Amino acid sequence: MEAKKIIVLGDSDSGKTTALEYICENLTKTTALDYGKALINDKMAYFFCSPGNKRFAFMQDVISKNLDGAIIFIDNTIGITKNNMKLIRFIEEKRVPYVIFANKQDINNKPLDINGNAPIIPTNAITGQGIKNGLERLFKLMSSERMKFKQIAVAA
Repeated sequence: MEAKKIIVLGDSDSGKTTALEYICENLTKTTALDYGKALINDKMAYFFCSPGNKRFAFMQDVISKNLDGAIIFIDNTIGITKNNMKLIRFIEEKRVPYVIFANKQDINNKPLDINGNAPIIPTNAITGQGIKNGLERLFKLMSSERMKFKQIAVAA
């Protein structure tokens, strides 16, 4: 069975852990990392989530090794922060597919305006609204990225 490594990033209290509780069968929570797994579209996905606190910023480098995709959570009641933009640049430098979850849509459903390369998925981590759709979009992006890589390898 194919397995995917996905990291989940975002500001503190943006809904990362709540969404992982919705997605994962058994979520392991520690001070410096949340970890869980789930079967999605017949693929095993391993999720690694770094806390949004500045003191744990080093964890982003640790968990981003050999990743297949990423989810960036943005608290839609606050909007895009400097840290969100830093996270987007961090993931784009890794050259992996990612999606943005504009979370807390039940409180504020204004669209986010981001000049990025990722789809923005309206979500509500508490109810799970948009989470499945966002994961399916991410998996499609990861699959198409893998196909591009195979085509480049065959052409070389």
